[in-house]
Amino acid sequence: MSELTMLIDTTNGVMLLENSHLSADVLDKVTAIAGEGKECGCARPIEVIPVPITRESHASGARVRIAGYYHDSLVEGPGRRSSVLFQFCPLSCRGCWVPHLHSPDGGELVSVKTLAEKLLDSSFERDGVSILGGEPFAQPESLLALVKELRRRGCKHILCYSGYTFETLVQQAKKLQAIGEVVADIDMLIDGPYVETMTDRAGAWTGSGNQRVIDLCETRRTGRLVLY
Repeated sequence: MSELTMLIDTTNGVMLLENSHLSADVLDKVTAIAGEGKECGCARPIEVIPVPITRESHASGARVRIAGYYHDSLVEGPGRRSSVLFQFCPLSCRGCWVPHLHSPDGGELVSVKTLAEKLLDSSFERDGVSILGGEPFAQPESLLALVKELRRRGCKHILCYSGYTFETLVQQAKKLQAIGEVVADIDMLIDGPYVETMTDRAGAWTGSGNQRVIDLCETRRTGRLVLY
C-alpha cells in the first residue's frame, strides 16, 4: 500500500517526508510542492558534526572512535534526539546505508567526556541520546564508558542500536562484562541486522522489518522481552 507521512519540525522549520511504494509521478508532484530535499534516515542524517580534536581527546582516559554526531533527530527514537555515530561494524549488512562506517580505521578517536559534553549541549532540546553505528557494541568498553558519562551528566534516556539481536548480546555478555552492563543500563534497544529485502516492512525508527524496538526498562522489570 502506498503511504506518505509528513512531519514538520516546529523548532527549526524542517519538513520530513517518509514515503512507501509511491510512484515516480507522485514523487515528482511532491517535489514540485515541497521542493528538492535531501535523503536522510537512521544513521544517515542531513548533516553530521565532526567532534573537534582537543588536548583532552589525546589524553589518558576512555576514548571512543566515532564518525560524528548531530542534534534534532526525529527518526532515531522517541521525541527529539541527539545522536552519535560509532565507527566500525564487523557485520557489513548487504545494502547498508552507511558503508563508510564499517572500517575500524575511519572516524576519529575522541574523549568520552568531550563527546558526552557535546551530545548534551544545552543549546539544543532533547528527549534523550541515541547511539548508532557502525556497530556500537563492537566497542563495548567505550560504549559503556559513554553510557556512564551520559548518566553522570544527567541524561535520562539512552537508546542504542545494534545489528546483533538482544539474545545474541545476552550471550556475548557472558564473555564481555561491558556488554552486559550496557544492556542493564540503557532504556531502549533497537536490535537486529539490516535486511535489504525487508525494508518495505520497516517500522518506526527501524531500517527493516526484522528489527525490534525493545523497552529494556520493562524487560528488566518483568523478566521477559517487552517491545515498545
